[in-house]
Amino acid sequence: MAPRLLQSPGVRMLMEKAPTPQVSPVKVRVIGPDAACLTPTDLRRLFCGRRLTPARRERLRNSGRVVAACGRRVVGLAAYERFDGELRVHEFGVDATARCTLDQIATALLDALEVACLAGGGRRLVLLPRAALTAHLLRSRGFVPIAEGCAGSWFEKVFSS
Repeated sequence: MAPRLLQSPGVRMLMEKAPTPQVSPVKVRVIGPDAACLTPTDLRRLFCGRRLTPARRERLRNSGRVVAACGRRVVGLAAYERFDGELRVHEFGVDATARCTLDQIATALLDALEVACLAGGGRRLVLLPRAALTAHLLRSRGFVPIAEGCAGSWFEKVFSS
C-alpha cells in the first residue's frame, strides 16, 4: 500500500517541494575532563587575541568540553561546568580562519551545549562573559542578556520543565 501511495502525483509533488535538510559541515563531540586537552597551537588559534592565563588553561583542562571540527581541523571549543541544575559555559573559542562560517560553528556548539544541559538534568544554560558570542545569534536562539550590578552580565536560556 505504501509504495503505491508514494507513486501518486499529489504525494510526489509535495515531496518535490519539501525543503532539503541542510547538513552542517561542522561535527561536534562532548568530552569530559579526563580527556586530553587541545594542543597549544589549537588553543592559540581558537582564542586568537585573548590571553589564556595558566589559571584559565587549568580550568579549561578540568572542565567538560564541546569540541567542533570542520573536516579534520578543530574549529571551536566551549568549556563548561555543571552547577546546581545549570550548565555554565566559561570559555568559547572559535577559529575565525576556518572554511566553515562562524555561525555554523557557533550553532553546532550551542546545539551540543543545549543537549548536554538537558541530558544532565539542567534547566538553565548560562554563557558567562568570556563565553558570550554575538548578541544577535544568542537572542535568535532564545538567550536573554542578564545584567546584575556587581555580579556582572551574562546570557542565559531557561528550559521549561
